[in-house]
Amino acid sequence: MDGALSSKGRWAGLLCLVAGVMSPGVASASFFEEYMIDPQDGMLDGSRYLSEVPGGFLPVPVLITEPAVGMGLGLAGVFFHESSEQSASKASGGHPVLPENISVVGVGGTRNGTKGAGLGHMGFWFDDSLRYRGFVLYGDANLDFYSLAEQQLNRPVELNIKGPAVIQELKTRLWGSDWFLGGRQVYRKVETTLESQITLPNQEFSDRVNAFLQNQLGRESVTSGLGLLAEYDSRDNPLDPRSGYNHQFHYITFDYVIGSDVDYDSYQWVGLNYWSLSDTFNLGVRLQYDGVSADEGEVLPSYVAPSIDLRGVPMNRYQGRAVAVAEVELTWRFTPRWSTNVFTGGGRAADSFGDLHDDAELANSVGLGFRYLIARRYGLRMGADIARGPEDTAFYIQAGASW
Repeated sequence: MDGALSSKGRWAGLLCLVAGVMSPGVASASFFEEYMIDPQDGMLDGSRYLSEVPGGFLPVPVLITEPAVGMGLGLAGVFFHESSEQSASKASGGHPVLPENISVVGVGGTRNGTKGAGLGHMGFWFDDSLRYRGFVLYGDANLDFYSLAEQQLNRPVELNIKGPAVIQELKTRLWGSDWFLGGRQVYRKVETTLESQITLPNQEFSDRVNAFLQNQLGRESVTSGLGLLAEYDSRDNPLDPRSGYNHQFHYITFDYVIGSDVDYDSYQWVGLNYWSLSDTFNLGVRLQYDGVSADEGEVLPSYVAPSIDLRGVPMNRYQGRAVAVAEVELTWRFTPRWSTNVFTGGGRAADSFGDLHDDAELANSVGLGFRYLIARRYGLRMGADIARGPEDTAFYIQAGASW
């Protein structure tokens, strides 16, 4: 995806290939002209293919450059399911259609042995008064951790994290407003093993980390949680917002009573803010806080503590029981189809909320990217970002909104 022509050509090839497989009795050129070219501007567009061809889906190649797991490849398929009313309307112009359901299936792997697969589903039911989101994942990941037992290590430790996970939430719109209230469920069954040796700086540190490893390694650990969520969502289009706000708060308790092997609480607040500065420029600001709390002496699995989540920053590189992140993105839509974006952000990770100001690890990143409107009917854009963090540069293929 080195430029407009090469990007368009590659997507055309992928979509023609899928079209030919799904409809072998139809001439490829005729099929492509009918379903893959927008009659309004003559540009490549998958709207009719996704909405009218049975089984039609958008293939999303994934080039994995996540520094925590190394280079890799993946492939995802995105399916759009419309109601009969939406299909009848055709939505030839005006606001993008919000599909009744969106499903995702994907697989991937990296050169350090990490691999995984997953299914996802998002439902927007009863005129968007009821929303569902759920994911079933299985991962076998080799991840670098820079802290264990809430102690910083002098070099990363590679742990293998393997097992299934289920995340789902259901929320209802309150009295026709932009407010939603609902519940969330998280279930993970994970086996942790050591993939590398550890060099410890002193005996006190060694005893604490060794006790942690003895508690965690070589056995399956279940974290099962139930909680509440509240959300305010006034975005004009969740797939490609230009204006509006989306603020979510999650509180989840993980308790022995509901099958969890560890007892703790997690909190998350995400604030996404979008402003249309002009017909071509948009500004987005993301604010996020993640925290966990547990009784003194409770040993939490290595993957439970949140970490700074920014493009260009490796997963789990900066962990803590309290993590705050801020990111800003400016988008220039220089044609109706093409846009470019620049972004920068920073994060802090500490042992508690009170330590975020003074005693916290810091990470910053900066990057740029581009997008192409691949399905005008849904307002769906695809493209790529490249981001530079404190240690590494990473490349991401994006589908939909950046956040």
